[in-house]
Amino acid sequence: MSTIRFEAKLFKIGSWTLLRLPKSASAKLPSRGMTMVQGTINGFRFQAPLEPDGKGSHWLKVEKTMRQAAGADTGDTVTLAIEPVKEWPEPKVPADLKKALAAVPQAQSLWKDITPMARWDWIRF
Repeated sequence: MSTIRFEAKLFKIGSWTLLRLPKSASAKLPSRGMTMVQGTINGFRFQAPLEPDGKGSHWLKVEKTMRQAAGADTGDTVTLAIEPVKEWPEPKVPADLKKALAAVPQAQSLWKDITPMARWDWIRF
C-alpha cells in the first residue's frame, strides 16, 4: 500500500488531543474499523491505532509526547504521512487486566490465543 499524505487540525475532546483524517485519506485505509498505522506527524515517526469516528472516517489520539516532538498543539494543523502496518504490535496491558487474567487460567489461555489486534480491541473496551 502506498503512503497516505494529508494535513489535519488538532482539536481537544475532554483531556484528549485528536485529529480527524480527511475522508479521502481514510478511504485509502484497508478497514473502516480500527487500523494500526506507522508514519510521521510533522516529521516525527510514530506507530499508533486509528479509531473509526462514526462519521465515515478515522481519528488519531495525539499523545503529549507526539505533540511535543511534532512541535504542535491544539488548534495547529499538522502534516502526516501514514501507512497501515501488516503485523499489529502487542498492546500494553493495564495492570488491572494483567491481574484479572492471571487469576483465571482459562481467561489467560484465551487471551494468549487471540490476535494482537483483538487484544487491542479488548483493552480499548
